[in-house]
Amino acid sequence: MELKLKQRLMGMVVVVSLAIIFLPMLFDGSDEERLRLTITIPTPPEISVERVSVAKIKNDMQILEAASTAKLPIEVVDEKAYSAEGLTLDENGLPVGWSLQVSSFKDPDNARGLRGDIRALGHKSYILESRTNKGLFYQVLVGPSLDRASLLKIGYDLSEKLNLEIQITRYRVEDDLGQVGG
Repeated sequence: MELKLKQRLMGMVVVVSLAIIFLPMLFDGSDEERLRLTITIPTPPEISVERVSVAKIKNDMQILEAASTAKLPIEVVDEKAYSAEGLTLDENGLPVGWSLQVSSFKDPDNARGLRGDIRALGHKSYILESRTNKGLFYQVLVGPSLDRASLLKIGYDLSEKLNLEIQITRYRVEDDLGQVGG
């Protein structure tokens, strides 16, 4: 190799090594800036792991049920015979409504068929499940209505057209729990 080429290579090695040494010092910033940018990591929060059992959950649910049951209003048994027309409130502050019991069946399909016939005549009707000592029955009822007299007229009309014996009963909202769909 020539002497000039060796000198150039040696000069380049010196320049690159000086750049490697001094360039990081130029771009590294000051000590004050480094202290300002240091991040302090907070200590992690303490997490307490509580064992949960099915028995504890059931116990908590029973406590919550008892608390919510205590907040419910007490239902007053109202056996008064209401005969006044128009809007009348019972002992619980609920409107007194009436329904016509048209028939009662052991077979739900028979009850649905009669309900369909009554609806075809243009009257509101529904089916309630009722358990008796003789088993499960499906009661077909017409209504409900607040006007007892108009409901009796509908009952007389149905008894003539469908050859049924009707009985007027007190409508209670709580009975809707046993309603058969539709």
